[in-house]
Amino acid sequence: MIMALAILMGIASVLYAQQVQLPIYIPAVNVSITALSANGMPLTKYATVGLSCAGYNVSNIGLMSTVIPIPSTGSITCRAYAYSFGVYSSKTVILTANESGEAISVTLVVPVSGYYVPGIGFIPIGTLIAIAVVIIIVIILIVIGLIEYARWRRERLARLIRPPE
Repeated sequence: MIMALAILMGIASVLYAQQVQLPIYIPAVNVSITALSANGMPLTKYATVGLSCAGYNVSNIGLMSTVIPIPSTGSITCRAYAYSFGVYSSKTVILTANESGEAISVTLVVPVSGYYVPGIGFIPIGTLIAIAVVIIIVIILIVIGLIEYARWRRERLARLIRPPE
């Protein structure tokens, strides 16, 4: 029994000593996607960006950085896309084994024009026009109300000043 235990301990120590960790190299590329508006403003909170490759799909809000495994020979075709305020933009990216270990930046221009307002964020031109129309309508209603109030006030004063009949 002691002999069998010694043999098992010897085999276990030999097996443990023979374990060698070999590094495994998987070719991959770090792809970063940024979405910009038509006038160059970053759409960090307002665009959904993503990358679609063969069997690999990832998306995020704003900026995105992901590692894509690529074949050791040949290439893989991916589609980078961005969607913001109802407008879609995409670009085809071809990743090859020569780019392994590199970082690739993809910038997508989403044809949405607008302005960045501090404290509010990015506002598209269509929304700015709608806000301006609403403000103009409110101003017109206020002016009409003031004109009617002035007319009512004149009539009331005229009744007070008119001599009794």
